[in-house]
Amino acid sequence: MNTDLTVKIGGEAGQGIQTVGDLLTLVCHQAGFHVMAINDFESRIRGGHSFTQIRISDRPIFAPHHVVDLLIALDQKNYGLNKHELVQQCCRWCGPWIDGGGF
Repeated sequence: MNTDLTVKIGGEAGQGIQTVGDLLTLVCHQAGFHVMAINDFESRIRGGHSFTQIRISDRPIFAPHHVVDLLIALDQKNYGLNKHELVQQCCRWCGPWIDGGGF
């Protein structure tokens, strides 16, 4: 079975988005997967929108994938900005501010 999925983690600057993304990338790489990460920071000031997008595959990766299999939205703004990228059969985690929250 092939593994190729994209995880996007987003929220406000200062919530540890880059740290969590770096850790997930490191763990996946150490587990033998190929990874590609994109970090985007709208603002270095706490409260600005930030996200990390990580593509994880069991085959070499040469470009990011522009659909998201797992969206972890830490604020409502992030969910609104990224929900159009979700694949039909996706997993998402959102706070209590959207659709009852949770999984």
